[in-house]
Amino acid sequence: MLPSDIIWRLRERLTELQSLCEESINELHPKKNMDLISSIEECERLCRTQLNIMNRIAKRY
Repeated sequence: MLPSDIIWRLRERLTELQSLCEESINELHPKKNMDLISSIEECERLCRTQLNIMNRIAKRY
């Protein structure tokens, strides 16, 4: 497997996870589930950070 294939797979999975986080937030009650929403938002930010890292390394491969 080539490095570009691995990068592509990781980016796909991270994008899926980011979408799942966004969809999950939309399904929760803003006040009743505020702590859960906050945690999911943090996970979504981490996904964005990981995607940015993978996008930067993708330029090399």
